[in-house]
Amino acid sequence: MKKPLINFEEQQGSCETILRQTLTKKQLVKQIHCYSLTDCLTILKNSGYTGDTAIFILANFQTLEVEA
Repeated sequence: MKKPLINFEEQQGSCETILRQTLTKKQLVKQIHCYSLTDCLTILKNSGYTGDTAIFILANFQTLEVEA
């Protein structure tokens, strides 16, 4: 008997992670469009990004927004 590649619990966990990441990204992009730096940093902090990493992420998102 072959072992399944992914069991149900692992698959459910990864779906929840993807949904959380998608919602977080949408929230972050919305706050960037509103130029709300404090809210952006809060969203990134809740996602585990702080300090220079958070600032780097924001700078890249803003650069992409300006280019679009």
